[in-house]
Amino acid sequence: MIEIRADAPFIQPPDWAVLERSLISLMDQSAEPLVQKYVRPDGTILWPTSEDFSSIDGLDDAYESFHNWPLFYLLGGDARFLEYTHREWEAITRQFAKYDSGHGHPMVVDEYEQGYDWMHQGEGYVFFYLLCLADPAHQLNVERSRRYAGFYLGDNPKAPNYDPEKKLIRSPHNGSMGPAWRNFEKFYTRYAYSSWKPWPLPYLDIPGIQTVEDLRDPANELKMGAALVARMAKGDAAVNLAATSLVANAYLAGGGEKYRAWVREYLEAWIERAGQNKGLLPDNVGLSGRIGECMDGKWYGGYYGWTWPHGWHTMGEAPLCAVENAALLYRDLSYCEFYRGQLDRLIAQGRMENGTLMVPHFYHDRGWDGYAPLSARYLAHLWTLSMAEEDLERIRRTRDHHSRDYRQVIPMFSKHGGGHEAPWLAYMMGEYPDYPVEILRHNHAQVYQRLAFMRDDTQDPATYGDWYLQVRNPITVEGLVQLTMGGPLFNYNGGLLLVRLRYFDAQARRPGLPPDVAALVGKLEDKRAVLHLVNLSAAQERQVVVQGGAFGEHRFTQVKYRTRGQVGELRPHWTDTQYRQQVEAALEEQVVEVNDKHFTVRLAPGTGITLDLGMERFVNDPSYVPPW
Repeated sequence: MIEIRADAPFIQPPDWAVLERSLISLMDQSAEPLVQKYVRPDGTILWPTSEDFSSIDGLDDAYESFHNWPLFYLLGGDARFLEYTHREWEAITRQFAKYDSGHGHPMVVDEYEQGYDWMHQGEGYVFFYLLCLADPAHQLNVERSRRYAGFYLGDNPKAPNYDPEKKLIRSPHNGSMGPAWRNFEKFYTRYAYSSWKPWPLPYLDIPGIQTVEDLRDPANELKMGAALVARMAKGDAAVNLAATSLVANAYLAGGGEKYRAWVREYLEAWIERAGQNKGLLPDNVGLSGRIGECMDGKWYGGYYGWTWPHGWHTMGEAPLCAVENAALLYRDLSYCEFYRGQLDRLIAQGRMENGTLMVPHFYHDRGWDGYAPLSARYLAHLWTLSMAEEDLERIRRTRDHHSRDYRQVIPMFSKHGGGHEAPWLAYMMGEYPDYPVEILRHNHAQVYQRLAFMRDDTQDPATYGDWYLQVRNPITVEGLVQLTMGGPLFNYNGGLLLVRLRYFDAQARRPGLPPDVAALVGKLEDKRAVLHLVNLSAAQERQVVVQGGAFGEHRFTQVKYRTRGQVGELRPHWTDTQYRQQVEAALEEQVVEVNDKHFTVRLAPGTGITLDLGMERFVNDPSYVPPW
């Protein structure tokens, strides 16, 4: 492996580097307060609050409570986080296998979700994907990754989820027990006003139901429920595209060609359906393979689709996950065009309001609806994948000029601790140079706020809901992912981690930045990235392996950097500025040919280095295999 030596002292440590290491150190100490107060010694959680709990919902929320812990570990967090992550995965899986699904069998069957939609499964199983990435040598999880994917490849006759002839998943609810039509027949026969009043109506063609308030009539609740069961239960839904991540995970964990082939086959089946619908992705297809088969021919109205309950806000993530997965596994960026086409359709339907383009997020019998700014997360993922100038132009065109969220770090709460794609993109475009410092300060505040709340928390555990741990989780990784890895946070509804760079501690032979080392990706281009590395240690040399992509999918061609040359006489009474100027004047340009997916940087104490990385993207077969 090519080795580069960093030997130029920085004298004044960059603020971003100090904040980055401070944040990692802070979060290293933040697990214990949560584990001690809110988790049982065996790892099981304090919700559900009764042993006779019965539902199809909640497993995803339990997994989500720890979803970013393995990611923090592979960023450089303490090794205890890997231990905690394994413990929580096993404990939660075991715990929820005790609760009834309402059908006389458990919520977890064969260590997997018995049957639910992929908006929820996607949220929950992000935890598992990141755990597999963090610890690819864990043989039980390697076996699980293939077994879980097998529920969609026909490996398990008890789970006939996929129709290989029609290339569709047979129900919007699916899992280890196959198509879960039973869920609709039991739980959706009444569309209760009290449960669904915050959301738009699923359908507008039910006699006597034109607004959500009409559901106050129990008879209308029954009519809407009957329509939902008849129209949504059977056939495929676009939200199922998130299942491609589960199958891609099996391939990355060492699975064979069949896993990769399924990802492409399933995505291309939906691309073909979009072609039949004038290029726009439909949200439903019947068991015969016909679009709108259960919807009176309508391409909209499917489960978690264009009409209900969140429209594009949620539906938009599933095809994005699938496009990322296919592009990664097949090294084919042409899949970007499919997703770009969906965004362009929304943009074309947009309208300007006070200088901001508002795009529709819903489609129903009355046409396009639900106008709002287009979230930057969609285009952040698309541009990170494509590196196309045209996608940067889409980013500029769809900015929210009312909130100006691309010019500031706005404090917000979200389950994933993210939502700052707009200012990160502005930083990448050279428009927001203070972003690294400001996002890291915000991340510090997030952690300290959670820790302060936990110290003062007096809520009775008997009143906990499924979200009780999510709102207390002190780990936040968006800033670290963006700044050190050069990519947006994964799609929360089921995406893999697609970033430009990843790191390993060469001395400890583990994932993540070594102690004292901070990293900052300052620029991204199609064939180039600029990376700053700093070793804040006063006495210890650090060795960091830099990898192209989270899965080794990229190749470094060459690295340009400056190293310490012949320095003139240095005087002890000089100011820090004089000393730094003397050292910088002696720096010499170096170019090293790499032609590999890894190289090592050996950082002397108190040194920093800027690496201008030549890169070829998506040229290697992606894998979870570490450098050694």
